[in-house]
Amino acid sequence: MFSFIVPTLNEESHIGEVLSGLNPQLKKGDEIIVVDAQSKDRTAQIATKYGAKVVLQPKSGVGLARTVGAKNAKNDILVFLDADCNLSQDFAARLRKHFSRPEIVAVGGLDLYHSDSNVKGWVYNTYSVSVFHSAKITHKLTGKYWVPANNCAIRKNVFMSVGGYRSVICEDTDLMKRLPPNRDIVYDKKLVLTLSDRRFKQDGFVKTVALWGWSNISAFVNGGVDVMKGYTKE
Repeated sequence: MFSFIVPTLNEESHIGEVLSGLNPQLKKGDEIIVVDAQSKDRTAQIATKYGAKVVLQPKSGVGLARTVGAKNAKNDILVFLDADCNLSQDFAARLRKHFSRPEIVAVGGLDLYHSDSNVKGWVYNTYSVSVFHSAKITHKLTGKYWVPANNCAIRKNVFMSVGGYRSVICEDTDLMKRLPPNRDIVYDKKLVLTLSDRRFKQDGFVKTVALWGWSNISAFVNGGVDVMKGYTKE
């Protein structure tokens, strides 16, 4: 059984779409937890309409919101999603197949991006595919595993063994640093979800990727870039 965790802040234009795509894929015992940072719009009401459990949390960063969702989850397997994603129709089925093997600890999928520009879409997706394969190669060589925080599933006991995600940019890299190596990880390129390109539109693709790159380095060097304060944590 799965606990699907979605952090939100003013997502009324997106949350219905992801939940309507997820609901037909649920099995008995599954749950959806929306961790809402006290949105000013109808996010919480829409989530409740689709049967999600809504947990209200003061704005403290998406990483901590995911961890709050994990703490409220009743199931052993946590599935982390973003509010602006569209899931492939076999998304949950693929996860169930992987976790039918009791030794599997975590599964990472492939993020793709929707864009009004074919050229920009190609750039975004080429970048995303390269990140996926880089993570897969790193895992093969070292046993350390990075799975994207908006498209992954992980066993709750493993996730919480290091306290879950923290309030840092690139919380998934920070988690990788703190978790010990493990070979029982699956990278599934057919476990696809499609994200909006709003992050790239807001700050620009180059600037956004540069921030992610610096935050990844900082996660390993000195504790990560704090989401709320915007500085490197000691």
